[in-house]
Parts: sequence; C-alpha cells; structure tokens
Amino acid sequence: MTYRVAAVSFLNTIPLIDQLVREPGARVTLDLDLPSRLAGRLATGQVDAGLVPVVEILRGGTGGILCPTGIACNGPVDSVALFANGDPAGLHKVFVDRGSRSSVALLRILLAEMHGVSPVFSETEPKVGRRLAPGEGMLAIGDRCFALIAHLESADPDHLGIHDLGAMWKTLTGLPFVFAAWAASSTLAAGAPAHWKSLAQLLTESRDAGLSRLDELAAREAGLGKLGHKGEATPQAIAYYFRTSLNFVLGDDELAGMRRFQALCRSHDLAPDAPFPNLLS
Repeated sequence: MTYRVAAVSFLNTIPLIDQLVREPGARVTLDLDLPSRLAGRLATGQVDAGLVPVVEILRGGTGGILCPTGIACNGPVDSVALFANGDPAGLHKVFVDRGSRSSVALLRILLAEMHGVSPVFSETEPKVGRRLAPGEGMLAIGDRCFALIAHLESADPDHLGIHDLGAMWKTLTGLPFVFAAWAASSTLAAGAPAHWKSLAQLLTESRDAGLSRLDELAAREAGLGKLGHKGEATPQAIAYYFRTSLNFVLGDDELAGMRRFQALCRSHDLAPDAPFPNLLS
C-alpha cells in the first residue's frame, strides 16, 4: 500500500520529514503545502495523513492523531511571535499571517485571557520593514518570524515589542503547546488498524531518523541561508531551535496542553464542543 501524506515546508518540519524527502519509496509519497490547506486536503481524502495545525484537529474533520509526533514547545518557541507597537493590552488591530490557523487561535486566546483585549484581526503577509502604528501588532510564524527578528536587531524605528507565543502560553497555563500533529484521514482511521499502524510506524521512524541527525540538518539548512534562534543564520542557532525551542515527541504533558487549548478554544468560540480527538497510536 502506498500512503499519501502532506506537510508544510517550514524549517520546523525538517526533522520530521527529511527522511521521507531523502529516501522516497513506494510506501509513502509526500506533498508540501500551506498549513491552512492541509486540513482541507485531509478532510476530502486527498491524503491519508497530514501534519495538521492542532486547532483544525480539535475542530474535527480528521480521523484522529495518528502517532505521538508533532511540533510543540514547552516555553519560548522562537518562531511564533507577536510584534507590537505598544503594550499588548492596548492593541486594537493585529495583522495575522494567513498561513497559520493554530497560532491565530492561540493569539486570540492569549490576548483575551492575559490582557483582556479582542483586537480586530486582519489577514496579511508579514513583511520585513512594515511600519506599525501605535496600538497595532503583527503575528509572524516560521521563517518570516526569524526574518523579522533579524531585521529588528539592526533597524527598529518603532521600538516594537516581541512577544513569544510559546512563552506566553507557558505563563498562562504552565503547560507545553502543540502547534501541529500528524493526523489521519477519516477513511484511513476507519479502515483496517494494520494500515494506519503501518503508516504511524513509518512517520515515527522518519521522526527518529531526523532527531538522530539534528546537527547535520542544522548545518545543511544554515548553508541554505535559513535562520534560527534570534534570527541568526548559523548551524548553532538552528540546532538550538531544533533541540531547545521545539519538541517533536508528544507525551502526556503535550496532550494535557492540547486538552487545555481545546477547552479555551471552546470558551472563546474558536472550536466546537466536540470530544478530544482519537489517539490512534
């Protein structure tokens, strides 16, 4: 059986999918897409599994969490941040990255719970050098976030504050935050257990292979000009991001963080009152 899987091409997915890219075989075909599109492709059966934003998993439409693998943090995540001109409690407008779903929902919750504000959210593409008026903020994720951080190190005329969403979540809840996880399609989950178990094993093996080569992957990505911790284009900065900022194994604490996020999404009308997703593994 050949499995169709989809993920995003951000730096934070490299340890999870590099083996699938380097050693393509008859058993798995990998497509790369925007995170906001992955849930739709999974719901319509175009792929058997996707590295899906966690808020989409909590909203239903998937067959459940396929294996204990995802993208999480337990404190500062470095690559998901609110850039604000002024105190977050005074924000009235936030420009958000159209490529993210989980981070947008998370930011809405954090601003409401920690600062008591519900600013207008406007979708846009974060751009280096964009000026923000007082009371405005901008959410950036992934490589764009690192690029903005690097730019502000050299030029910051508005004196923007950088608020790491992973750190904010940890302060609010004391728990890790899961941004994305491997989810199965409903069709795969409803089929023979041997089928989804086989794919879960392949994805876990790919993750473990990536984790065993973090320094090598960091050096390669730095050589391609990718940015890491503090927006620095060095192997050390990217290795720090892989090892310290991120966690790719979803354990009990990460699942507890997901459950807390689900409860807060419900209370802020960001997710339906649905059961916690099935844990197929």
